[in-house]
Amino acid sequence: MNEKMTNSQLTAEEMKDLQNAITTELERKPPTIALIGVSGVGKSSTINTLFKTNFATSDTVACTKEFQSKDVLLKFTEGQTKDLSTKFRVIDAPGLGEDITHDPDYLSMYRNHLPQCDVILWILAAKNRAVALDQTYLKELKQFHKKIIFGLNQVDLIEPMNWNSKINLPSEEQIENMNIIVKDRRQKFQDIIGDDIKLIPYSAKMRYNLQELFTSIIISCPSERAWIFQSLKNFRYDDFIPAKIHNIIMDRKENLSSPSIKSNNSFISNLKTSIKNFKIFLNNLFSSNKQ
Repeated sequence: MNEKMTNSQLTAEEMKDLQNAITTELERKPPTIALIGVSGVGKSSTINTLFKTNFATSDTVACTKEFQSKDVLLKFTEGQTKDLSTKFRVIDAPGLGEDITHDPDYLSMYRNHLPQCDVILWILAAKNRAVALDQTYLKELKQFHKKIIFGLNQVDLIEPMNWNSKINLPSEEQIENMNIIVKDRRQKFQDIIGDDIKLIPYSAKMRYNLQELFTSIIISCPSERAWIFQSLKNFRYDDFIPAKIHNIIMDRKENLSSPSIKSNNSFISNLKTSIKNFKIFLNNLFSSNKQ
């Protein structure tokens, strides 16, 4: 019989051998991402918010001087590895542009560490119109262009800074300006890379659009590692939230479906404008609950 054996035809022993082989490979090289960019754009705070880690942060001085890594635990959501736990390695890089005397060493660190990464998230600050430093460093790191996606952090600070705190969403004016900024930054970095780029606006502080950011990281893996990330693609950012908090979120969701809320035209207008999908909505509700 020359038909290819399917997974359902594997014996229990063969299935165990397969999972052991997968576990060995994941231990050898776990799925790994790095967050990089110029100093002060919120790399460490983004990692802390996404993965519930505790990298040092400061509003006044640079805290990250070396490459630091943290392993967070994820479970595969499908395939032969379903329910199998694996490490997901997150690397926090020192910020470029902090001091001209440090940059050569930092760039050397980047070149040494980034080859280990499956995906590189380059963080930008939404209010920073001057991107010449980012463009310069991007040219210096040309060999990693295919691994890079971009995150536009701190969108809560976009003018006129009238974030809707009641529903934890940007105002219509902020959304309009956000779209202009995204279009501008996308063009400037596509000119450097010479190809289309992924650029996701978000706010680590307000926990806005974090699910889209996380999903973009997962689906941007290199083809040779797709078998790992494919099994993680249904993992949600809010799966890191404790079950008690998750139940509160679901209760809030049900309350927002009531007729009294639906009759609020202002709320609905903001909701339709700002929420692209249900994933973003859950993230923002969680942040609203935390406040």
